[in-house]
Amino acid sequence: MDLSSRVLAYMNYALAMLLALTVGLLVWHHYGMERVLELSDRTHAHVDVVDDRIMQGASVATLAHEGGAMRMRCQLSHKISWPDCKYMFFLSDTAAGIDLSQFDSVSLDLRFHGPGRPALRVMIMNFEPGISTINDWMSQKINEVSFDVPVDGVVTVPLRVFHTATWWTEMRKIPLAHTDMRMDNATRFEVMTDATAEAGQYVIDLRAVRFYGKWISQNHLLMILVGVWIAFAVTWPVLAAVQLRAQLGSSRKRLRLLGEINRALHLETRELAGQAHTDPLTGALNRQGLRAALMNTSSMLIEPMSVIFVDIDYFKRINDQHGHEVGDAVLRDFAIAVNAGIRSSDKLVRWGGEEFLIICPSTALEQARALAEKLRLALPDHQWPAGLHVTSSFGVAARFADEEIGAVIKRADSALYRAKANGRDRVEVALPDLLIEQCANPLVGVD
Repeated sequence: MDLSSRVLAYMNYALAMLLALTVGLLVWHHYGMERVLELSDRTHAHVDVVDDRIMQGASVATLAHEGGAMRMRCQLSHKISWPDCKYMFFLSDTAAGIDLSQFDSVSLDLRFHGPGRPALRVMIMNFEPGISTINDWMSQKINEVSFDVPVDGVVTVPLRVFHTATWWTEMRKIPLAHTDMRMDNATRFEVMTDATAEAGQYVIDLRAVRFYGKWISQNHLLMILVGVWIAFAVTWPVLAAVQLRAQLGSSRKRLRLLGEINRALHLETRELAGQAHTDPLTGALNRQGLRAALMNTSSMLIEPMSVIFVDIDYFKRINDQHGHEVGDAVLRDFAIAVNAGIRSSDKLVRWGGEEFLIICPSTALEQARALAEKLRLALPDHQWPAGLHVTSSFGVAARFADEEIGAVIKRADSALYRAKANGRDRVEVALPDLLIEQCANPLVGVD
């Protein structure tokens, strides 16, 4: 086998291996590659229960280990303003804690018995040099979240919904630059009665606390794979040029093959570049994709043009009550339902969270309002996950001569805010500031 043949064989072998590695890693990341940190009796976690008697309160908490579960009995008393009983997991007794930022969520397997609303609060203490000291546990940053305990007792909380406790930042007079939520050096994990809990007897059985994450995040994995593909794409033409030099005088057929290889590389590079313009969850354009569409399609900015700002009503409640996976499914179905109701020339953009934009070229204000109303009426009839009834609020604005697109989006956002303030599940229309000033009376509601 001559040199050129060996080079070609190595290139094909490397491509096959890279394809197999890419598919294998993506599948493994989706279905596995899971990292779990468990706190339970089984893992001999260092745990205790604490009540508010250390703060001059009168609540009494006791801990027992029964049937593989940790049982806290709490007689909650309202002697002080903020009574509580809590589990306290000691992750570290030094300045070196556990990096929980590598995890995505925490799951609690528990049973709640007590008066009133079945609500609990979770706190994660994070030691931060320059702010925290070993001898003062209140100097550690307190990240917290509250939730209702479902009937089955299993709660999964995304770590990203934790927030730095406002009362702690105010009490400690923390500078604004240090009030961000951080879990990269966690020393304690606490599960406690809610701040609004009624006085009475509580029994909370905690079987396990589990932190879930991936050994490598999806973004890092994609960056690595794209980097490898780019390196391969850069290396391939160099090797192909060596092969071409050896074959140039003897084989036109191999020269055509080289052209096909180069075209394939071009298509691959273009496909990877296009991924940066769409939202991976919903398939809608992201902000970068909208910018590219406006720059590459100048006809979109020809008057008339309208913008529809859409917000899914009570989306936070969907996430809180049904979980993050159902929330993601609602976002995907929402994009499908909206795309089915707009024209091929219209652009659906995920603006952030549960907010979307619909860019409607060659569309007057009344046409855009009618489209928004049609979408609003159609959305509740969609078959939503978990049998949910989903509605949305709409803000509509039209672009006028020489008006910047940012100003149109801002007015559509204001109209959306008005729709939400007026009860949600409605369409509100915005007029430009110039027309508002020409009106004899102030603009209220929909024009």
